Amino acid sequence: MAAWQHSFRACSIVIIGLFWPIMTLAQDEVVSTSLCADAYVLALVEPAQIKALSWQASSKLSHAPDAVRSLSNAWSSQELLLSLSPAKIILGAGDNIAATSLAKQRGSKALQLAPANDFAAIEDNLVKLGNFLNKQDQAKVIILAQQTRLQNLKFRKQNRREQPKVLYLTPTLGTAGSGTFIDAAIIAAGARNFATELGIENWGRVPLELLATQQPDLIVSSFFRDGSPSVLQFRANHSILKGLQQKVPQKHISGGLWVCGGPLLITAAEQIAAALDQWP
Repeated sequence: MAAWQHSFRACSIVIIGLFWPIMTLAQDEVVSTSLCADAYVLALVEPAQIKALSWQASSKLSHAPDAVRSLSNAWSSQELLLSLSPAKIILGAGDNIAATSLAKQRGSKALQLAPANDFAAIEDNLVKLGNFLNKQDQAKVIILAQQTRLQNLKFRKQNRREQPKVLYLTPTLGTAGSGTFIDAAIIAAGARNFATELGIENWGRVPLELLATQQPDLIVSSFFRDGSPSVLQFRANHSILKGLQQKVPQKHISGGLWVCGGPLLITAAEQIAAALDQWP
């Protein structure tokens, strides 16, 4: 090999060695790639450790504090996560885990949260995230607080003479039946899920013909004020629904509290319970 080639290789090694410390990952930097992942990260991670939140963190659906809203620039993209190269990447259940492969080659570690359709599954995610971030104690505190709040909701339920029927409703007449985290929140609040009693399982749409003959005791509406525009929103102006809304009490819940089954779901359940306490 020519002498200049030896010199070039030696020089290249020196240059790489000089820049390697710059590429070393900070040990505590965290990135989350979805609104759901944001909620878990914000529950456990100090703002100074957050390198980026999801691109939705600056939206009306986010409950991120003002101090970190400007960090809303992440999603599950190979190139983006490589450029951010944080120490830890947190993905929501629906995010593409393969998008973390290049960042992992740089040294990042990734955790994908599991779908959570009840409070026990939320606790499982908190345990996993606590272990992943070496924040086991913080996770235990949040889990204990959630369990205490759930127990308080049980006490409030016992003080009511009846168990009202609650209908969850979105602007597109979307609703949630059994097997959803919405159902878990309604039951935890001390109510019966009207959608389940209509025979709806998982996610569905309210059949208007049934609302003409049956009605819930309380409508819990969400995403009417903070959701994205939809071509189906005109359904919310249907005459049957308008008539129902005039007769049945309503409680609006911020969509950001239950964009997924996350640490904020217990707050949604408490807000439903507060409306039930006022139910005649």
